[in-house]
Amino acid sequence: MWATSDDVRGHVMYGDSMNSLHFHAKSTVAILQSDSWNALRNIHRAQMEERTRHFLVYGDLGSYFGKPTYPVLKEEVDTEQYDAVWHIGDFAYDLNVNGGKYGDVFFDLIEPVASRIPYMTLPGNHEYADDFHHYRVRFSMPGTTWPMELDRLWFSYNIGLVHFISFSTEVYFVHNQNQVCTQYDWLLQDLTEANRNRDKQPWIVAMGHRPMYCSNDEPKSDCTPGFFHYWVRNGLEDLFHYMGVDLLIMGHEHSYERFWPMYRQKVFAQNYMDPEGTVHVISGAAGCNEIYDKMGTPVPGSAFRVDSRSYHSYGKLTVYNSTHLQFIQKTVKPRGELDNFMIVQHRHGPRIKDLDCEKGVFAVCRCPFPFHFVTAAVASGIGLLLAIVLITICCCRNCKCCPLFKGKRCCRNNVMKGRRKKRNDDLHHNLEPDTYNLLDHIDPDV
Repeated sequence: MWATSDDVRGHVMYGDSMNSLHFHAKSTVAILQSDSWNALRNIHRAQMEERTRHFLVYGDLGSYFGKPTYPVLKEEVDTEQYDAVWHIGDFAYDLNVNGGKYGDVFFDLIEPVASRIPYMTLPGNHEYADDFHHYRVRFSMPGTTWPMELDRLWFSYNIGLVHFISFSTEVYFVHNQNQVCTQYDWLLQDLTEANRNRDKQPWIVAMGHRPMYCSNDEPKSDCTPGFFHYWVRNGLEDLFHYMGVDLLIMGHEHSYERFWPMYRQKVFAQNYMDPEGTVHVISGAAGCNEIYDKMGTPVPGSAFRVDSRSYHSYGKLTVYNSTHLQFIQKTVKPRGELDNFMIVQHRHGPRIKDLDCEKGVFAVCRCPFPFHFVTAAVASGIGLLLAIVLITICCCRNCKCCPLFKGKRCCRNNVMKGRRKKRNDDLHHNLEPDTYNLLDHIDPDV
């Protein structure tokens, strides 16, 4: 479907073989307002399966501190080699700030990129406000309604030889923990279907916001050791590993880090030749007001990590064929490559032999029991109240201190009185035998 400003005859050209078609299909559209044409926009639809694919990947791009990155992204897109952009969470810092004006600035800056090729997204922690309202209304993703529903902020689609999965790590940190299993069941079904089509899309690349592993010196991050941490890893690592996810790209940490193929902190090999585990990459340094996150002690499996030098950087994902996939982390200032590695995989597929949830019982076929923060908070409050009541009752009974709020002084006085009484009783008991013995030896005639 198309429109023209003049009354002209339209032509459609097609062929009966792939060699007669162009690798890209592009069209130009315009919005007609009153009697004038608005700025022209391009629509790009990726076609053809057997060719090299290029994608831009990054996370955590702000409206102001990320400004050096935007013109570089435009220059990349102007090369016309890219099929899509993946922005893996945290937009504008934040979309809702100042009544949404920060979000408006972000869209003005990213328009030269997003108007040219598909701009694929997923939610991060900076989209929380008002139940992700600005994110759900400002974006529309494949397979979802608009505005996007809270319980459907995930999707997947195929481009060439790759099955891409966009999922939400934020379900583990919102009040409604029921979304944990809603997403898990969807991922299980999607990955099961993807494995049936591994002959068409041998590569499975998943993207989320908060990483499972990181070496950053950030005590509050879910990927670092701490009380109530590792929610994303505990919730999804088993599923992604056994379902044969090849590459997992995350953001959130404002730095760049690459890991060896691994599973449950076990490194399979220090290379990427036919990896037996998922390869994890963190690319969250496109540019934001939080600058960069410093690195701490390298965690097991960390192959390469950069903090300050990764500030204002982005990833380039290239899929050459069914066996070779390359990832390059590129810097904005100075322009160059920060990291470059190639995954060679000849054995795509699930990592459990004959994995079939319909025929067999496997742990990954069931959603791990979700932790309900609200339920836990209420239960903790009730438990604390009961503990206070029991301690008060115990204190009153032992100290005979029944007025509830006379408190420590009352109980302390009663305890001291009890101790003094016990000492006097013991002293009296010890002196009585000696007193009687002395009287027995007194001469009555004296």
